[in-house]
Amino acid sequence: MSVATQISRIQTDRNTIRAKLVELGMAQNTDDLDKLAMAVEGIENRGAVSATVQEGDTYTIPRGYHNGSGTVSGAAGEQNYNLQSKTVTPTKKQQNVTPDSGFYGLSDVTVGAIPEVYQDVSNVTAGAADVLTGKVIVDATGKAVAGTMPNNGATSLTIDGLTATSVAIPAGYSSGGSVSLTGDIEEALAAI
Repeated sequence: MSVATQISRIQTDRNTIRAKLVELGMAQNTDDLDKLAMAVEGIENRGAVSATVQEGDTYTIPRGYHNGSGTVSGAAGEQNYNLQSKTVTPTKKQQNVTPDSGFYGLSDVTVGAIPEVYQDVSNVTAGAADVLTGKVIVDATGKAVAGTMPNNGATSLTIDGLTATSVAIPAGYSSGGSVSLTGDIEEALAAI
């Protein structure tokens, strides 16, 4: 074989090696044979790398040569998981119960009893007009409702029996009081 043929063969082999190392991110398109040899020399032989991971975890495959007989497998059995137990109290809004950071999942969730503040109010019949102004009730749907009934306090009314024979009692709450007859009718009868 001639020297020119040998140089051509070496250049072809160099270009093949360079193309593969560039593809693997280990060399540049302009690297000479010495740099390519150093890159190949730096490839670590990892052999058969095996790892076990839990579902949802990641495993970073180390850089280097792998012979293809390594495995990555999921952890078997619950004993390898760090699970959390939680207790929640019902609320009027939906709750998402998830594990805290550092836990893989939930082993159990205990839902507490419905608090007294969330009792069944479906039988409530009072409405805003049945409740004093300034007071608040919960209606049959569980909504807070402000009362609208006026508070008239103590009522004292009079009629004279002559020109006023009846009196209108104002709508609303009264703490009591009286309706009395004045002496006008007695004076009118005495004058007859």
